Amino acid sequence: MSGIATFATAPTVQAIAWALVHFLWQGALVGLAAAVALRHLRSRSASARYALAVGALLALLALPVATSFWIGGSAGTELSGPGAPGSDLPVRAANLGTAPNLTSPAILPASGFDLSALRAALSPTLPWIFGLWLAGVALLAVYHLGGWRQARRLAGSGRPLPAELEARVLDLGRRLGIARAVRLLESTAVSVPAVIGWLKPVILVPLSSLVGLSSWQLEAVLAHELAHVRRHDALVNLLQAALETLLFFHPAVWWISGEVRKEREHCCDDLAVAVCGDRLSYARALADLEGLRAPLPRLALAADGGSLLDRVRRLVGAPARPAGRSWLAGLLALSILPFGLTLQSLQWNGGGTRFAANGAGGGVSLAPQRPAAAEGGARRSEEANETTTGAGGSGQTTTGEARRGSWTATRQGDRVDLESTMSWKSVGESHRWHVGETYEAKDLVGLTAGPDVRFELRREAGTFLFEGRFGGAKGSGTFTFQPNPAYPREMATLGYTVEPERQMEMAIQDVSVSFAREIKSLGFRDTTLDQLVQLRIQGVTAEYARALGGLGIADLSAEQLIQLKIQGVSPDWVRGLNTAGYRDLSADQLVQLKIQGVSAEWVQGLTAAGSGDLSADELVQLRIQGVSAEWVRGLADAGYRDLSPDQLVQLKIQGVSGAWVRELADAGFPRGSADELVQLKIQGVTGPFVRQAVSRYGKLSADDLVRLKISGRLDR
Repeated sequence: MSGIATFATAPTVQAIAWALVHFLWQGALVGLAAAVALRHLRSRSASARYALAVGALLALLALPVATSFWIGGSAGTELSGPGAPGSDLPVRAANLGTAPNLTSPAILPASGFDLSALRAALSPTLPWIFGLWLAGVALLAVYHLGGWRQARRLAGSGRPLPAELEARVLDLGRRLGIARAVRLLESTAVSVPAVIGWLKPVILVPLSSLVGLSSWQLEAVLAHELAHVRRHDALVNLLQAALETLLFFHPAVWWISGEVRKEREHCCDDLAVAVCGDRLSYARALADLEGLRAPLPRLALAADGGSLLDRVRRLVGAPARPAGRSWLAGLLALSILPFGLTLQSLQWNGGGTRFAANGAGGGVSLAPQRPAAAEGGARRSEEANETTTGAGGSGQTTTGEARRGSWTATRQGDRVDLESTMSWKSVGESHRWHVGETYEAKDLVGLTAGPDVRFELRREAGTFLFEGRFGGAKGSGTFTFQPNPAYPREMATLGYTVEPERQMEMAIQDVSVSFAREIKSLGFRDTTLDQLVQLRIQGVTAEYARALGGLGIADLSAEQLIQLKIQGVSPDWVRGLNTAGYRDLSADQLVQLKIQGVSAEWVQGLTAAGSGDLSADELVQLRIQGVSAEWVRGLADAGYRDLSPDQLVQLKIQGVSGAWVRELADAGFPRGSADELVQLKIQGVTGPFVRQAVSRYGKLSADDLVRLKISGRLDR
């Protein structure tokens, strides 16, 4: 046997190859579990989501390692017999059912199960699997090594910054709890601030950030980089690169690693905001970095990491963009395929026992296999005995009859806060339903005070019957829901299928047949049942949709209508924008304008100050930067009129004001352009500085003043 062949059939190589095969479905399951868990943690802190994603990465690393050791250990006996690699006893293939191979009995059972076809198909490919994996690891290792060397070169290309800036960084580090020293260097090799290194971290700051960001914005961005240092993110990033190299072939690894990087930036954003104290201004600083993007090595942590747009939207409280879920289908297929093959083959050749999934618990247990006829009869008997269990301790069948739950209520004047809870079981599933709503007291028919009260909440989908104790201010008891049998039939005429399990939801949200008919009559013909529920939850009425249509906002989808209502876009607000000259705006433009707090009064104030004829996008940008009519009027009074939106934004970002411009003019600086004002403000030029420079050198241009300020010549 040649050296290559001996290596390819070595037990360690085969164990690793089998572990890589099994990792296809193991990684898919971890990816699906992480996706579900992250979805449930959407409202939690970024640090909680980050910890979960890092834990998923560690699980992805542990699974193939454990599997390879398990397979290598469990297959030792099989390989030690005749025909094993290195044995002196020749064995003919005809004497063996299949070639010796490595499988884990715990993962692919070898005794008593028919997996020979699967083994025979995969065993010859194991050397190729291992070889391709090794080649991919080598290529990615070379790529990451190049990135590491590039990052080290960047760290060595910097120059020290002024002592006052280093003092500010030192103070920021103390406020963040960083005990070790962090070097701050200016570098022309980067376009945004970035931190490099773990043991001896270095923060590189480009000249563009020193010039293009205000003092406060630069401090906020540096706080973000220092947050990376405090959290030891460079080390985690290095471990991520190693994991992506070893398990490069699985999409779940790349997706979870991307989630780690995204939540890492969110965590650092939160720390930076906690130190600097102004969430909106920090978001503006991130927005200004958008124009300074440039690729960096993956082993460098830059201030523009992740999606800057998503980070800004998160900081200002804007609704997040819907995330794509196309990868879920791939992960699901990867997990279902091996399970399907395994469960299909995990049957005794002689019959009698099989794996069966538990219904509600979702686990797996061994149970005797019953004949088909007997099994069908038993299943029908179990379904007939299925009951619901309510808080009151009684059970009802789930075939359309009333179910029992519990309620608590608190009354304040004519309004009643009512919370209802119900738990029940259907075939193979457990359900729990909880809702809290506020009702007018008159809607709860029969509600009085006393030790034994009965009242009703009547809806088209059904009636809630409450009973218990109510002291006038607080009460509790049990309730039942009686579905209206005519409701599903009437909804079916409109194209909606209302399952028995959803009829109670339709009742509590008061999704009536007339409401569904009105929505369809307004042109929302493809509205789903879930969208009808959302429309009711958000308080969308037919009158609201009709009023928007009358203002020219037509061809809306149900989702757009819901978004408009969520953001508080009212017909009166739209009418005000129309009066200010903004008509025929799209739903997305209206949402963005409303999120940023654009009002008709603010728009009219800008127009009166000389900044009219702005597009909707320009209005949003001006509003984000805090441009006000008073500020624009101050610049106009100082001689700067008819400024473009971009000029207004740049002047506002740098803190240029009418008072500062007049201060420079009084000190002897002639009128300059908007760009010159920006440069003067960036360099910290003030009226006293201009007066001192003019008294020494005479009339000076903006460039002369900038050079004098940078050189510090007046301080000598």
